[in-house]
Amino acid sequence: MKKAATIVMFALVGLALIISTGCKRNAVEEPGPFGPTGLSLLLRLNTTPNVIFAGETTREYVTVDAKLEKYTGAALSGETIQFQVQDAYGIRVNMGYFEGNESVASRVTDGNGNISLRYYGPLAQEIGIDAQLYVTAIVAWQGSEYITEIAPIYVVRDVTDVVFTFVAQPNVLWCTKNRPQSTLRATFRKSDGAPLINRKVFFQILKGTGNFTGNKTKTFAMTNDQGVATIQYIAPKGADLTRDDFVQIQGQPETYSPFYIHEELEIRLIKGG
Repeated sequence: MKKAATIVMFALVGLALIISTGCKRNAVEEPGPFGPTGLSLLLRLNTTPNVIFAGETTREYVTVDAKLEKYTGAALSGETIQFQVQDAYGIRVNMGYFEGNESVASRVTDGNGNISLRYYGPLAQEIGIDAQLYVTAIVAWQGSEYITEIAPIYVVRDVTDVVFTFVAQPNVLWCTKNRPQSTLRATFRKSDGAPLINRKVFFQILKGTGNFTGNKTKTFAMTNDQGVATIQYIAPKGADLTRDDFVQIQGQPETYSPFYIHEELEIRLIKGG
């Protein structure tokens, strides 16, 4: 009996250990304040705009924004982040430069864990074809550990690699006692469909009456994350027209020389009572 009791006791102890181990494995453990790095820290990186043009004499720039924080959302201030530019193969390239004419830039996070700086892209003669580049942010941490994040930039050298479309909805307006409106929609994208984000599109009334919002005949709007810029055209009242007429409007996306892209459209104005 004593031997049997001993066996039962060992069996119960073993079962308790298995249950205890299983519970520990299933528990969600909070990462320590210093690691593991991949769980405890977050590095966010963004470039605006995401597409730039390689000009003949003028370099376009993007704003590079980085944010370093703990997994809890608490900002990490006073930490150094290194920025460099790589190609699609992950090889560092000296193409363009950061503000201060630096090929590799180091900045310290502010009280909110943020860093913002400019990257100036290459000139047309510095690249043979359109280029896909990546701004890389690197934070050195404990020992040999480091955190890295990348954000893409597409550099356009050939204007045929972008597509610009411009439409009015509706394109026929019935002008009565009230001033009807049409939504102008300009879409700016790469030929593969990728949107050109946060680019200016300029609108101008070339011929005819009416105006844009704010009583302007020239204005601009920024493309959104779909590469689309919209604005309202406000037609005249019927009493302001002597007959049916039309208005001619031009849309032109922001590019640098030697690029010049524009589209024109017409909106028919019908004189009503």
